[in-house]
Amino acid sequence: MAKAKAAAADNGQSAAGQEVLDRLAQSVRGTFQTVEDMTQSFIREAILQGHFPPGQRLNLDNIAATLGVSRMPVRASLRQLEGEGLVRIHAHRGVTVSVLLPDEIAEIYELRILLETYLLERAMPHLTEDILRDLRRSAEAMEAAADLADGLEIRKDFYEKLYALAERPRALAEAKHLRGSVGRYLLLLRVTEEHGGHPGLLSHLEKGDLEGGKKWLTDHLSHVSEELQKLVSENDPAAAAR
Repeated sequence: MAKAKAAAADNGQSAAGQEVLDRLAQSVRGTFQTVEDMTQSFIREAILQGHFPPGQRLNLDNIAATLGVSRMPVRASLRQLEGEGLVRIHAHRGVTVSVLLPDEIAEIYELRILLETYLLERAMPHLTEDILRDLRRSAEAMEAAADLADGLEIRKDFYEKLYALAERPRALAEAKHLRGSVGRYLLLLRVTEEHGGHPGLLSHLEKGDLEGGKKWLTDHLSHVSEELQKLVSENDPAAAAR
């Protein structure tokens, strides 16, 4: 712990920020069969939850000290996370958290629309009254959430419950991956998803209105994509020109 705090101080990490990382490290200890899996999960969650923001250079010594491991599993984990698109390893500048460009965000959301409307179509025949009641409770809790991070977590659970009904695990896994790749931007840049609110989607599902549901989802994701591209460009004007 002391080593982690010293490494964090050397890297400019605030004491409060280090405490958050310490809690995250505690949550993953003992939950994986290998040190590399634990390390990989810690770094992935720290990125997806916004503790390591886009563009930040990662301090391998601090990560190793926080987890109480050597640098070797940290380096191995980063190679895997580079394959997932979460980090970029530079020959002479170390490792940084990946930064999405507006065009990349547009492509991710185009893929999300294709995949998620497909999953919605496959899920619709399996909706029951009990499932719809559960989804409506989630949608209402999502809209009422005062904290954006809480709202995003409820939203993730909502879609996973809905899309799991499609019984297409590969498509579901890819949709979750695409959603996760932009979720950290939604949290950091405070994008709100206001296109009709999720109770609007539930209305289509309750009526068995597949085309209305697919249109709602397409409009919703298109709106978020446009807002996110705009916010990324405003926060990094150079990104818009690349």
